[in-house]
Amino acid sequence: MKLVFKFFVITLVFVAIIACQQIKNVTHTLSNFSAPRFKIENITEFKLAGIPLATKSSINDFSPIDAVKLGQEVARNRLPASFIINIAVKNPNTGVGGSKPIPVTLKKMDWVLFIDGVQTISGKLNKEFQYPANNTVGYLPLEVSLDLFEFFGNRGYEGLINLALYLGGVKSDPSKIVIEAVPTFSTPFGDYQSPKIRINSDSFN
Repeated sequence: MKLVFKFFVITLVFVAIIACQQIKNVTHTLSNFSAPRFKIENITEFKLAGIPLATKSSINDFSPIDAVKLGQEVARNRLPASFIINIAVKNPNTGVGGSKPIPVTLKKMDWVLFIDGVQTISGKLNKEFQYPANNTVGYLPLEVSLDLFEFFGNRGYEGLINLALYLGGVKSDPSKIVIEAVPTFSTPFGDYQSPKIRINSDSFN
């Protein structure tokens, strides 16, 4: 009986040591966890009133039929646009420096879109995207649809078209786009909600 009790005590001590080490490892890993970084890479598949802009650089590049269509839309106080904002994502939890690599999954993201300094639409991304714990850059394609006239109608016909061409034309430039976001990540240790971040095309944030 004493032998059994002694074995039981030794087993408990052994289990406790292992558990303490595991807790220590998890605590160390969590203390070194960094939220993934985001940067706007480019804008693709831009359509203005259903008209693709990828091959256009000025108002003169629109066909007469397209010009009439755009004019009719603006005359009705609307100008629907749709496009994809391709966001580069880096997971910095690669295990460098002795910490454990941590793969993450973007579980959801609340976002607000700013164009040329103007707050426009907001949305919630519920599709999951996985980012492994390595040095590769992953991507997040954010699909956007909005009425440009609602937010920029005071710029007039040419101002609206030029803004659209700046964003999605031949020389597409994402510098006028900023996204405020609150992403939630799923990790091996549970969910992690990042503080609000500003995503732009200048650098990873």
